[in-house]
Amino acid sequence: MLAGLPVVRSSPARALFLASAALTIAALFWADHLRLVGALNGLSPIYFYLFTSLDYPAATVALLILVLAALVPAGSGLRSVLRWTGEHPVLVAAASTVVMSVGTLIVYHDHPLAMDEYAGYFQSQAFAAGHLAGQFPPPLLNWLVPPYFQDYFLFVSPVTGQVASTYWPSFALLLTPFTFLGIPWACNPVLSGLTLLVIHRLALTLFADRDCAGLAVLLTAASPVFFANGISYYSMPAHLLANAVYALLLVQPTARKTFLAGVVGSVALTLHNPVPHMLFALPWLIWVATRPGGIKLFGWLAAGYLPACVLLGLGWYWFTMDLQGSGLGAAAATQINAAGVQRVAGAFSIPAWPVLFARLIALAKVWLWSVPGLLILTGIGAYRWRWNPICRLLLISALVTFCGYLLVPADQGHGWGYRYFHSAWLALPILAAAAFAPRPAIESAPSADNAWTTGIDGTRSFVTAGALLTLLLGVGFRAMQMHGFIGKDLQQVPAYTGTEPRVVIIDVENSFYGVDLVQNDPWLRGGVIRMVSHDAKDDAQMMSRYFPGLHQVFKDDFGSVWSEGRAHPGGTAGSPSPVPDTNSGPSRKR
Repeated sequence: MLAGLPVVRSSPARALFLASAALTIAALFWADHLRLVGALNGLSPIYFYLFTSLDYPAATVALLILVLAALVPAGSGLRSVLRWTGEHPVLVAAASTVVMSVGTLIVYHDHPLAMDEYAGYFQSQAFAAGHLAGQFPPPLLNWLVPPYFQDYFLFVSPVTGQVASTYWPSFALLLTPFTFLGIPWACNPVLSGLTLLVIHRLALTLFADRDCAGLAVLLTAASPVFFANGISYYSMPAHLLANAVYALLLVQPTARKTFLAGVVGSVALTLHNPVPHMLFALPWLIWVATRPGGIKLFGWLAAGYLPACVLLGLGWYWFTMDLQGSGLGAAAATQINAAGVQRVAGAFSIPAWPVLFARLIALAKVWLWSVPGLLILTGIGAYRWRWNPICRLLLISALVTFCGYLLVPADQGHGWGYRYFHSAWLALPILAAAAFAPRPAIESAPSADNAWTTGIDGTRSFVTAGALLTLLLGVGFRAMQMHGFIGKDLQQVPAYTGTEPRVVIIDVENSFYGVDLVQNDPWLRGGVIRMVSHDAKDDAQMMSRYFPGLHQVFKDDFGSVWSEGRAHPGGTAGSPSPVPDTNSGPSRKR
């Protein structure tokens, strides 16, 4: 029986198993060590927690997957799985979209967990209502938008009360039709399903082999990071799709394709900030410009970039600067513009030790949130297909993206896997599939590497088994982790059971990132308004002044609830929506 196992019959499969197991064990012990020591070393608490508390047990699951995959016999018909996947990408993409949609609703609680997610969702709500910005009562801005989030996640006008996302608007625009239809939870699943189709087409174009295209799709769909971001409200799935389409259009560049690539690139640049696409696209821009006839093609590429970059990039910048300075005078507007320039300049710096340490953890995250062994296969595929310019460009884009973020002085905070790298993550399954792709008989392709190709069938069986097990166990375990983590986060509000319209004031002193729960509709529509507590005295004075018809009906460690109901946990129903009376407050411009 043992003689039929890939890790016994195939030396490459055995080497891949041992190397993958060793790296997984190293990540497991490192995460456990950091957890026991407890020193943040300059990391944000949430980044440290997610690695030491969630990635640590996930490493154990990854190790179990490797062992189980090693026990799957070589003759298990696994290659037929790759062939079927390669021949039916639409079915796979459709099934993934449905599963992820359910995942957003159930696993993710249909909730923008982090402010990075809420900012885009908030902006899509404003767009869906036909406006560029939301509107809050100016006297209540510091309660409705925590001061330390103002001009960081949301731009606010202290005079007019207008509120808009600090991020560039393309992702919010993509989300807008889903928000308008009342199904914002479907946006990222749809984008992820389309990504699978593009990755399939890109692999098929490069390798002309349906098994390899099927493997690329399977490695993508089975990696927990693809599922996790696909059910979230982050802009990362849009970045991944845009860059995948961008690469596909430039595989065989023509004037039309390069122009379309520029259009797609302009959307990618303005999804939320330009850095992810800028880093990914840099090698491609150089390659296009330096190839024969490249200057003309580069012109078409630039022509595609220009309109949306001006409208959605510079246009949004000017709009948000005007929003902040509205009614403040010329001197204040000048200071706001200077602050904006300073924010851009401060986005990059020479990496200090905390950033380098964070990026080491990020590398471990890339490993632990993928199909086990994916990074090793990426290296093998990149080497075997090093003669192919597109494979070289994918590798360089991935390296430039990872290394480029060394200059960004932030560890990412919240996020599943290493989300700063997600825009270039498509390089991993494509190049991993290249490890098994038959090389064409052309002069530029090196001769076959017999040590690898001799046992390639056994290695393919081992990798396919690992991917299928990760799809079941790895994604399932991560889904359970995410559901539990977000569920506990959502409990950091007053445990009030009433359903009447109310104001909820959240005390963030007793929570772990509970301030992220201060999320509201752009016009405070709906029955619940959430605010951040200043202190009990200030909260009471604010409520008395702007909500004179409401009184405190509930209070616990996470804050207080104010409504027209009776002062008991059960609450009452049927009261009108809590609309603030700001007429008694400072005058404001509507």
